[in-house]
Amino acid sequence: MYQEITEQPDTLRAALQSVAEHGDGVGRLVAGARRLFLVGSGTSLYAAEGGAWMFRSFSRGKIDARAMQAYEFATYFPGLRPDDVVIAVSHSGTSTMTRRALERARRTGAETVAVTGFPGSPVAALASRVLPTGYEQERSWAHTASYTATLTCLAGVANALAEPEERLDLSPLPEVLAEALQLEELAHRLAAGLLLAEQSGRPARIVLVGGGPNAATAREGELKLLETSYVQASSFEVEQTLHGPLAAVTPETLLLLIAPEGKSVDRAVELSRAAHQLGVTPVVLTCGDCAGRFEDAHCLLLPDVPEVLSPISAVVPLQLFSYFLAVGKGLNPDLIHRDDERYRAARGAYE
Repeated sequence: MYQEITEQPDTLRAALQSVAEHGDGVGRLVAGARRLFLVGSGTSLYAAEGGAWMFRSFSRGKIDARAMQAYEFATYFPGLRPDDVVIAVSHSGTSTMTRRALERARRTGAETVAVTGFPGSPVAALASRVLPTGYEQERSWAHTASYTATLTCLAGVANALAEPEERLDLSPLPEVLAEALQLEELAHRLAAGLLLAEQSGRPARIVLVGGGPNAATAREGELKLLETSYVQASSFEVEQTLHGPLAAVTPETLLLLIAPEGKSVDRAVELSRAAHQLGVTPVVLTCGDCAGRFEDAHCLLLPDVPEVLSPISAVVPLQLFSYFLAVGKGLNPDLIHRDDERYRAARGAYE
């Protein structure tokens, strides 16, 4: 997992090259769609959520992009039409429910796209077009590099659909990731502090909060913690946190706010102040220009990028934190309990 996290600048270079080679055809399909659905499961669902946000943002709402869990889409969603487009996100290209979602789209006559690390996979075989992420090397079951590679591919296609004067230069993204990796030492310290608290008899309880495109980043951060460290972690959209979940926050809670520069910063600042009234000192992932607004909080400074691209770099310190927490607990973060016969048997009940 650690190697894959630290290799992400190279991973993004490969993803950008793949978009340059394969993105135009996908963009033409999306541009002509009545609606765009992005489907996936697990980490791929959160990449789909980030991608849907990018398509809406870059097109200024002209593209009706929606993310859905692959099972829900395949099983329940009514009203799919031939003039819709479905993008299926699956790093391995083997997810059962993602395949079923594509099969349903094909029966309807909708155009389909697979975004995957494996262009020869079953998911890719079902799609009209394939957008390879350029990354097949992931060995850890806790996916990290494939997530940022997928987000980069989706950003590349969405960016090309923006008005020419509003398109962004995506070529610096690998360097942005390299800058985010400089937060490694702080992520390590954060994990060490939590482990010390656990050793004193206080079990870890972690709440992650994000707004706008980084609501999905919070959910992906939660998933990484559950997969690698088996801790109590939950995630919420910033406004939703203020409508019930805040009641469960105590001074023992590690509250992680993902608040790079953007429209959700104002509400995140208010949440930080509310947490302070409860005796909680939040840890805030933010940018240099916004850090001064988070009084009585510990700030980890993210690279300065437009909000629409911030999920690609904001997830990196959460990946590192998850890794160091798992290793500090004496766990192998790559296995997500695949070394435990009980969990193998559990998977056999549904796979």
